[in-house]
Amino acid sequence: MSWQLAWLAMVPVALIRAGTLAETDTFWQVRAGLLTLDEGTIPSTDPFSWTVHGQAWTLNSWGFNVLVAGAYRLGELPGVALACAALSAVAFGLVLVLARRLGASAGVAGTLLLLTSPLLISWLSARPQLVDYIAVLALVFLLHRLVSGDASAWVLPAIGLLTIAWVNLHAGALLGVAMIAATTVLVFFRSSTRHRGPWCLGALVIAGACALVNPYGVHLLDQTMHVQSSSAGVVAEWQPINPADPLLMTMLILGLIALAVAARRNDVVFTAAIGVAAVASVTAIRILPILLLLALPVLVSFASHRVVLQYLHNRRVVFLPAAVAGVAVVAVMAVMSLGHVGRPDPAQYSSAVVQAIPQNCKVFNSYSLGGFIILQRPDVQVSLDSRNDLYGSHQVLASKQVLDGIGDLNQELTGADCVLVPPASGLAQSLTSNQAWDLRAADTAAELFIRR
Repeated sequence: MSWQLAWLAMVPVALIRAGTLAETDTFWQVRAGLLTLDEGTIPSTDPFSWTVHGQAWTLNSWGFNVLVAGAYRLGELPGVALACAALSAVAFGLVLVLARRLGASAGVAGTLLLLTSPLLISWLSARPQLVDYIAVLALVFLLHRLVSGDASAWVLPAIGLLTIAWVNLHAGALLGVAMIAATTVLVFFRSSTRHRGPWCLGALVIAGACALVNPYGVHLLDQTMHVQSSSAGVVAEWQPINPADPLLMTMLILGLIALAVAARRNDVVFTAAIGVAAVASVTAIRILPILLLLALPVLVSFASHRVVLQYLHNRRVVFLPAAVAGVAVVAVMAVMSLGHVGRPDPAQYSSAVVQAIPQNCKVFNSYSLGGFIILQRPDVQVSLDSRNDLYGSHQVLASKQVLDGIGDLNQELTGADCVLVPPASGLAQSLTSNQAWDLRAADTAAELFIRR
């Protein structure tokens, strides 16, 4: 019962994040999923823009797109938000399952999860990375069973099925293959686990083969590399870790502490998985939440030492009310979020201004507004959205210059009938005094200009 209570204490954290949709990817992914469901096939060319319309398009999260599209049909954006909150809750549950397997205390596990939730909450947006969080934890659970020899017969096919599901929901499954490879190396390296080496090698072969069971086959590996190269220097989460950022460094340090603990315990699975995640996090901060989720079970089990437990027990009169108060505060925040669950961030997105776009208009828009326009107005075409692999970093950066009002704007806006950008942008300020453009609609999030 104590473990169930620890999990219930984390559910409000997932609901808080569901209160507002702030990630531009979410919106075009819903529309892409709806298109897949309607046509019965995965789109192969771009249908949403006028700048690269008809260009070949590889979807690295087609399964997740269909998942959120189904939730959208059932409950529109609140349905999408709640479905993704459920995925976050599953990830929290798997952290607790792994902590219990490592001999942790339920009370310590629930407390540490709640204390570290501020580090994680911003990463729990409605995106396919939620699938990665679940799949990585599930993979580590299976590998732990495999190395310990608990259940070899069913673990190998389970790893295969997990990989197939993962790679079709999100191409992040390739990270799992890397973790299996690192585990296999460590298992063969240590004499006490070497007899499990063939099993791990089998898991690696199965996972590698099953990662190819997707609509694009081996091409998905090239696509993943292309996404990374197109996003580096453009999207913050693809940047290397910034040592001056205290939140990011806290996540990294917690991961490195867990790595040291796992290595000292000779836990080859957690050592390999955390080690791979740590290296990846240094090069791209989007892996940091995976690193922290993997680190938490190790840290919780380390903190569940009998001395610590005795200390907490002796001071339960102080700590228990504090824990209850903390959970109550989070629960109240979650209830408040439910009042606007699935609401697009009003600071970024304006439904009223988007609805004012003339039918079939070719829109020049800011990077963050592209996905929202695609979902709300499928009859119009955007100039850009967050599919960096489709547009390329050069076009993304060039569009940002135009948004800043730099260059020959008349030339840069050739082909566009409408402009939808934030009011504070240099482009909006330039068009306000430009006789060729008429301000049609505006609010604090966006301004819509129509070519005269």
